Parts: sequence; C-alpha cells; structure tokens
Amino acid sequence: MTGPAILRMGSGALEVKDAGGKGANLSRLVKLGHAVPPFVVVSPAALDETLHTSGARKEMLQILDRLDANRIGEEARAIQAIVAGAPFPAPLRNEVLGAVREIMGPDEFAAVRSSAIDEDAEALSFAGLHDSFLFVRGDDAVIDAIRRVWASAFNERALAYRLRAGSSVHEISIAVVVQKMIDPRASGVAFTVNPVNGSVQQVLINALYGAGEGLVSRGFDADSYVVDKQTLTIEATIAVKSEAVVMAEGGGVKDVAVEPGRAELPSLSDDEARSVARAAIAIENSFGRPQDIEFAFDHAGTLFILQTRPITTAAEYGPAAGNPLLWDNSNIIESFSGVTSPMTFSVIRRAYTIVYRCFAEVMGIRPEVVQENRFVFENMLGLFRGQVYYNLRNWYQLVGMFPGFNYNRAFMESMMGVRQPSVVDDAPQPAMQRYLVELPALLKLLGRSGRNYFRIRSLTAEFETNFRENYSRWSKIDLDSLRPHELMNLYLEFEERVLWKWRAPIINDFFVMIFYGVLRKLTAKWCGDEGGSLQNDLISGEGGIESTEPAKQLLRMASVAAGDDALREVIVTLEPDEALSRIRDDARFAAFSGEIAHYLELYGFRCMNELKLEEPSLRDNPAFLLMLLRNYLPGDASRLDLSAQDAREQEIRRNAERRAFGSIRSPIKRAVFRRVLANARLGVKNRENMRFARTRIFGLVREVMRAIGREFTAEGLIATPQDIFFLTLDEVFDYIKGTAVTTDLGGLIELRRREFEAYRAGEPADDRFETFGMAYHRNAFAGPRDETPLEEGVLRGTPCSPGRITGAVKVLRSPDEARLSGEILVAERTDPGWVPLYPSISGLLIERGSILSHSAIVAREMGIPTIVGIRGLTETLTSGDVVTMDGSAGTVHLESDGEESS
Repeated sequence: MTGPAILRMGSGALEVKDAGGKGANLSRLVKLGHAVPPFVVVSPAALDETLHTSGARKEMLQILDRLDANRIGEEARAIQAIVAGAPFPAPLRNEVLGAVREIMGPDEFAAVRSSAIDEDAEALSFAGLHDSFLFVRGDDAVIDAIRRVWASAFNERALAYRLRAGSSVHEISIAVVVQKMIDPRASGVAFTVNPVNGSVQQVLINALYGAGEGLVSRGFDADSYVVDKQTLTIEATIAVKSEAVVMAEGGGVKDVAVEPGRAELPSLSDDEARSVARAAIAIENSFGRPQDIEFAFDHAGTLFILQTRPITTAAEYGPAAGNPLLWDNSNIIESFSGVTSPMTFSVIRRAYTIVYRCFAEVMGIRPEVVQENRFVFENMLGLFRGQVYYNLRNWYQLVGMFPGFNYNRAFMESMMGVRQPSVVDDAPQPAMQRYLVELPALLKLLGRSGRNYFRIRSLTAEFETNFRENYSRWSKIDLDSLRPHELMNLYLEFEERVLWKWRAPIINDFFVMIFYGVLRKLTAKWCGDEGGSLQNDLISGEGGIESTEPAKQLLRMASVAAGDDALREVIVTLEPDEALSRIRDDARFAAFSGEIAHYLELYGFRCMNELKLEEPSLRDNPAFLLMLLRNYLPGDASRLDLSAQDAREQEIRRNAERRAFGSIRSPIKRAVFRRVLANARLGVKNRENMRFARTRIFGLVREVMRAIGREFTAEGLIATPQDIFFLTLDEVFDYIKGTAVTTDLGGLIELRRREFEAYRAGEPADDRFETFGMAYHRNAFAGPRDETPLEEGVLRGTPCSPGRITGAVKVLRSPDEARLSGEILVAERTDPGWVPLYPSISGLLIERGSILSHSAIVAREMGIPTIVGIRGLTETLTSGDVVTMDGSAGTVHLESDGEESS
C-alpha cells in the first residue's frame, strides 16, 4: 500500500482506506464539532514499509498461504512474532514520534488503538478483537504499542473472525490511532438503539468510574441509563460499582476497589446522561445509522467522544435514517382486513388519490397548492406484509392544507378511529398565532365552505342520481362480451363518471368530521356526557340508512319462511347448498326462490371484505343466504319483528333527546345544539348511504377484473382468472396498452403468490408503527406495546349503542364460521359483510373500530348493544364465556368462563 505514513487530525477528512474505520470516524466526529481528544493516525503504509524493509512480509505470507483452521492458534502466534519483531525503520520512527509530539507533550500519556481498514464497517465490526493500549508514555513505549497493535491484527481471534466472515487474511491492512489520553472520572458506552428491547427511540448508556476498559474488557458492574430520544426522560438503574480501571503508576492500567461510600452513587448525573444522549443522537443522525459510541468525562466534567462505530446487529436504522413515516390501520382494517391483494391495493390507492384531489379543489385549496402536494395525494396509503395502512403523516399534511388545522385535527382522528393522537412534529408557532392567524383562516374556510354546507342535500341528491343512472347501465352490461381494451375503458369510465364526481361523499365526510366532533364536545360540556354514550344514542334511530336494508330484507324473508312449515323445515334441516337446490327445484317454493333471486340481484355484490376485489361475492356463494336464514329462524320470533326493532330504536332516541335537552336551559344553547345534532344525524346517514354506493362500484370493479382475468386465461397469459388479482391495475392496463416493462405475467404472478402466501403464514405488522429511511428496509414494522395491564374480569371499550345484557359470547373470525342463535357476537373486526349476522345476535363486541365505523352505525340503527375498540377482547374471551355488557358504559364484565357455563 502506498500513501503517507502519518495522517493528522486537522488535515481534512480522513478516508477509511488510509485511516481505518476508527480513524476515519474520529476525523468525521471532529469535523462535526464533537469534542475528540487530539490524535494522529499511523496509516497502513507504515506497516507495509516496516514489513518490506525488514523482509518479513515474504515469511508471513508463506504462513498465511497454509493457514489451517485446525492449527490457527499456532500459526497466528508465529505471524504475530514476525510482525512484533520487525525493526521499525528509523525515518518512519522519527516521523511517527514527531507527529505524536505535536498533539501532546513528552510527559503526557497516549492511548494507542487499532483501526483496521475493514474495522467498524457496517458488515464487520472487529469489536474487541484487536488490542488497544492505554496510558502509554515515552517514545519507546509508543513505538512498542504500535507494533503490538499491528501484531494483534493477526491474533487467533481476528484471523478466525475473518475466515468465518469470508474476509481476506492475505490483505490485512491496519492503521493505528495514537490519541492524547483522557484521564477519565467516568467512562461508558452509548447505544443509539436499545439492545435490550430493540427500541430505536431509546439511547442506552452504560457507565462506570474510571476508564472504559472496566466495561468493555473487564465486565465490571455499570450504571444503566435509558434515555428517550424525543423527551430525554431518563430511567436509571444504579449498580454497586465495586471496581474501576485507572492509570497505573508509570503507565498502563490497573484495577482498583471503589470506596464503599461512592460505589452506590451514580457515575453520571442526569444532566451528564442527557449530554451523552444528545451527542449520541447527533452522531447517529450524522452517520445515518445506529451507533455504538465510547465516551469519557474528565475530572473537569468535559465530555469527550473516544470513538463511534455502527451497530452491525441492529434490525432497524431508526430515526437516523430520516424520512420518518407514521402508519396506522385503526379504521381502514374494517374495509381491508388481513392480507390484501396487489390489485385491490393498486385500485384503492388510485381511488384515494382522485377522491382527495377532488375534495381539496372543492374546498378551495388553490390548484397550484394541490399540484405542489401531489406526492401527498398519491401516497395516502401503504402496504406492509400485505396489509393496508394509512400513511398518517400525509393525512395530517392533507388536513394541514386547510386553515384551522389545530382545530380539526382531533375531529379527524376521531372519525378515522386513530387510537393514539398524532406524534407528527408541528412547526413552532407564536403563542397568539392560533387566535390571530389560525382562527380567522378557519372562519374564512368555513365561510367559503358554507355554500357547500347549504347545498349538501342537493349535492347528495345529485350524486345519488348520477350514481344510480350510471350504475343501472353498467350493471346490465355483459362483461364477457367485451374485449380487454374495452373492459379497461369501462373501468376508466367508472373513474371519470363516479370517482371524479365523488365530491358529495367527501364534502359530507368533512361535515361529519366537524359536526360529529362538535356534538361530542357539546354533549360533554352542556349535558355532562363524558363517556360518549348520550351522543351515540342521539344519533341512533335516524332511519333511511340503505346499508341496513340487506339485513332487514333477510328478516322479511325469514318471517315468510317462519310462516311456511315446509319451507322452514327445508331451511333448518338441510345443508345450505342442498336447501338452495331444493327451494329452486320445488314448485311450492317458487315465490321464495324469486325472493332469493331478487335479493341476489340487489345485493349479490356483497360479501365479507367486500371492498377486497379478490373476495368471492354472494353471487358466487348464494348458499350463504340460506345459512343466514337458518340462523334467524330458531329462537325468539320477536327478533324477526322489524316494527318492534324500529320502536326500540325510536325509544332510545327519544330518551336521549329528553336527557340532552333537559340538561340545556338556555334557549340559545338549545337552538345551537338542535342544529348541530340535525347536521350530525344527516351527515352520518348520508355517509353510510354513499359508502353503500362505494360498495356497489367495487362490486362492478371486481366483475370487470374477473372478466379481464377470464380473457387473459383464455389467451394463455395467466393460469386462472383469479390470478389477475396478483397483478396491479397498472400492470394489467400497461400490458393491454403496450407500455409494460414486464410481459411475463405468469412469472410475475408466481413471484407475488409466494410473497403473499408468506405474508398470510407469517406475523402481520403491528397496528401502528413508524418507518424511517426506505420504508421496507431495516424497519421491523413494530410499534410501542400498550403495557397497561388489563383490569381483572373487566374489559373496556368505546360505547356505541346502548343496552345492558348478560349472555354467552360467540367468538368468530369469519361470518360463515358458525351458527348463531342470540349470542353476543365477539370479533376482532367487522365489515359490511357481517351485517346480515346482526339479526341473529343479542349484542356486538368488536376489538377494532371507531364510533363512526360501519359496524357501530348499523348496529345503532338495528338497536343492538355495541361496544368497539376493546383492547385484548379476542385474547380474553372464548366462545361460551358468559359476560355482562353495557353498551352505554362501554364495559364488559366476565361472569363465567366457557367451561363453567357449559
């Protein structure tokens, strides 16, 4: 190796190839402004010169050529003797000692440390494998220490490590850092990823008295400080530090006992621990990777950074990688639970882009602002291990485009069902900005959107008319008569005529966010309703919600079957497939068969996970209708009485109104409350009805994709029509248009199939987590755990629909898993495909969901006691457990387990 033998600290940034990993990192720390003891680097060129001048290289290489893993100890010792015995060339010796004298006086101590070229790299750390020497004083001692560091590069442990790592043993290149020695009062190591729990949001500091050798080499007991990166709060564990490494007389180190009165005291004050954490965070951010940092405080209290190296075992890079993104699937899991196909994700991502661009424009956001933020609109969602997540930072950024963000943030979080408030960093604002800037801007926005508010009924009617006209035409098209390019154009027509006209639903959602949030505040402040139960009761019984009609239509059909003994016998005793065939074939049941056909015509697009295009619809499995009817028929016939159900809902509503208005004495407040309540009710009803339109359009999209799948299968491009869902929308359209970059669709599908099967077999990502840097690289998709212990025998959630009942629970993962007959349904989450089960249950408990989720709204309309957002629900309860649930208080009390009740 050629190049200068001596590299000085102030001679510019040092390269790893010249200064080794440790030397280059120290040089970088100096440039970043950290306190680093003065140092020089003896480059690998010095070792090369010494071996070449002495003629030792040839002998050393001969041993390395025959290196045997079984005799590596003997051969390593032979090589070390050669290196340590090689005479130091006089000119080189003078140059080294001259550089050392520049950084410290002749009577000061030096630290002589190894710095291998591949040491402290991302893949290889060599931590502790090479020798370092502390408190070295005098010319001969410094030169001897340098030779001994060189020799340590060839010790048994280092050579074995290189062989295992597949690194070369013939081209070992090592630099040596000679650094002014700090006589430390306390030393330690800071890890910018907590190695105990893997948290990238914590710095773990281990510290003790004296030199760090006591920690890294001796294994002495040390204090532990866990520092939160955001708040710098500290959790300290103070050890009894009975021993320390200090300077020995004349140089070197020795172990000494710590005086008893001092051994139990912290080695670092809280302020010192925070200063280490701040420095560690700054270093981590500068290097862009988690770091293992050695530090020392001298007796004057000055913090010195002695070295830093990447943590090669860190699973995540964390905040140091930049690009922080926050992901949450709290509410969207209701529509897209579990693993979701590439096709579905590509469709919904595109739909969200279109819909929210439309909304921003309608709400008065300037076109140039929308264009500047196109990245935000195009990235509202993410996909992790096959599951769909909100990209919350982009959602907040979208809402932040509207004036008054500080006022509407909480409303948005409530509507989306976000479990935790935002941790998105806001730009600091002057104290009065919220009132002098934000509030006037918000009032301006409200004034601008007033026209939309007063037109919401006409906008809704216009949307529904447009949708009905187009849907009626599209649903009559024979899709199999169309060719792939025609099917593609039909999909694009869906976008043009429906998605780009989605103004009314998204404007309505905005008003729901505002009025529902205001209603919650008013019921709490004016009516004393802190738990939210009164608000929920006030919203119930609105009527006119189309998404309840499928269940009500099934109840009507069940009432017909209950009055016909022969029909009832067929439905109750035969398996669903057989019962469907019997009804279709038997002339006695012709009218009822027509009812089934009519139901399938109206609602055959429905299914569990009905927004996931890959899921089979009710038309694919019509026998499921018979299973539902079989659930309705046994038991209390009053459950089939729709008029009684409506009466219960209206009674809940009247009682809530009496309680609310009885608490408000001021006529002005009563008028305000009445207006807010009316708008919240209207908004919730419109929201559900227009979401039903969304379900219908997704049903059409599903059939269009299947038709393309059948065409591709017939042409031999893919194996089965269902395989189309392993492709994305753009991949399918690009193949049709001639803009594809991959035309081997079968190979692409097989790749995706393996990947998504692994997602189904593996652990899903957490419900909420952050990613940094590249979202899919070095991120574990794990969020902080809620360690709050569950209350013994009691579960708590968000009350959604009132009613106090005691009964056995039925835990279901899917709506077609088991028969129901009046039990309390327990599920991790539900979607609109579960609604037909509701007439068969007495109560509803859901682990995931919000007060404005589809499950909550439909259950309220059907008078079913409901609680959502119950942490630990499906882990705590099993089918057969008897519980008492209170839909007003949001509590679930376990009365007895399944074994006791059986």
